[in-house]
Amino acid sequence: MAGMLLPALCSSEGTGTFRAGSSLVLVNVSALDSHDRPVTGLSREDFHVLDNGREQPIRSFAHDDAPLSVAIVLDSSGSMGRKWNRACAMLARLCEQLGPEDEFFLVTVQQRARLLLDYTSNCGTMQNRLVMAKPHGMTALLDAIPLAVEHLRKAAHPRHAILIISDGGENASRVRLHDVRRQAREANAPVYAATLGLEAEFDQGPYLDARRGPELLREIAQITGGRAFSIQESRRIEEAAAGIARELHDQYVIGFESPDTAHDGQHHRISIKVRREFNAPRLSLFYRTGYRAPEE
Repeated sequence: MAGMLLPALCSSEGTGTFRAGSSLVLVNVSALDSHDRPVTGLSREDFHVLDNGREQPIRSFAHDDAPLSVAIVLDSSGSMGRKWNRACAMLARLCEQLGPEDEFFLVTVQQRARLLLDYTSNCGTMQNRLVMAKPHGMTALLDAIPLAVEHLRKAAHPRHAILIISDGGENASRVRLHDVRRQAREANAPVYAATLGLEAEFDQGPYLDARRGPELLREIAQITGGRAFSIQESRRIEEAAAGIARELHDQYVIGFESPDTAHDGQHHRISIKVRREFNAPRLSLFYRTGYRAPEE
């Protein structure tokens, strides 16, 4: 039966920057069915990539379970008091779902964001670091994203991701929201946000109403090719942790040559379509839809 081209139902506006002198653009693509399960068995010929509306040949294609380097951001501010057990349970479940070759580090958020645990693959080490931790203080959640992005530059693996566990409250960050968006877009690391419900009252920050936090996390997840999960009940923890880990380890990696010849650092829009039979179930694709061309 003849096939058809389907545009992505969901995509992102993330922006990755590749090194000067390199013209290969890599895009991680999650293909999910209507039950949010990864769809396997797609081939290079099933995908079509457009750069600023013009189709580009796919130069590289992979679908394997390559090791990951993961930045975990854990909100340990005062607003997390009644949600702390859920947050720690989510963290433990996710750690159990990571592969033996994966590595991660832990950033905690209070009045300031700080690196609590450097790269490790040992879940027990992380749990030991959290034994004496008690949620208190204000929430510099946005400050944690540039810290995580910067520390991912030291990762052992080329595939990166950022996981944020928080109620979404924000009232103490020093970075500008515009800068956070830009750095998240350029990191080429999908952000997955597990939000636990914003219940406490907060003072308004210098540029962001604290109650807009969950909305902001969803936006950052979207522009980087990740997703946001709302966890209002403990029974959702296992499902969300398994879903995030499964999605991270079941992505397609597509590479194409940038057609840019001006080397002017301009933004390029990416669109990805997938060829499906007419009677095949529709898919949702999650991917970054932009990159910055190199500058001379």
